Amino acid sequence: MIQAIITGDLVHSTRLGVKYREWLFKQLTQALKQWDKDFGTKSETFRGDSFQCLVKQPADALKICLIQKTFIRSLNPSTEYELTKKNNPSIKKGMVYPHWIFDARIAVGIGETDKISVKLAASGGKAFELSGQLLDKMKNKKQALAIETNDQFNDELQTAFVLLDAIISRTTALQCEVIKYKLLNFTEVQIAQELGIMQSAVNQRSNSGNWNAIDAMIKRFEKIYSNGK
Repeated sequence: MIQAIITGDLVHSTRLGVKYREWLFKQLTQALKQWDKDFGTKSETFRGDSFQCLVKQPADALKICLIQKTFIRSLNPSTEYELTKKNNPSIKKGMVYPHWIFDARIAVGIGETDKISVKLAASGGKAFELSGQLLDKMKNKKQALAIETNDQFNDELQTAFVLLDAIISRTTALQCEVIKYKLLNFTEVQIAQELGIMQSAVNQRSNSGNWNAIDAMIKRFEKIYSNGK
């Protein structure tokens, strides 16, 4: 069966320190559980900084990996700061905020899968191989979003992912927050209500985050893997 495997790991996780790494991984683990319910995926976390996700319908793979990516890049431990500040009023804000935006390397593999075991780690197939091997290669490159497929669309999609990665890597946390909600099919009015900001601010972050280019790529990807080539 042709399926998609998404494998990812947190960028510079060792530099974050135990406190930030545990906080970030907790947020990601909770989100993955919710997305499994929402999208019918099967996800696992491992090593304290890595995750893997089985996407049954390959057409959904790009949108789901971008939801993961923008979610991580939109995170900010401000709630942790408020709690710390409350318990210790003398603490300075700079002491609890990281010096860079959170991020993750994400590799998508599309191909055959063998019988899926209870644990993804015990499963196998070409899709698992492609995703895992690609993530290993990415650790020596600047690219943080990539794909490898076992079909005739591999070259096209690899090129598109290079461009997509260039776009996403330049987004801010606030832009990613809006893009994440758009990926989840929220309208700009709903996003404004969710974030407590004006709709014009949502639109500005959407435009500056190059949402139109991201959306066009998603539609092309869905068309390829929905047999609408």
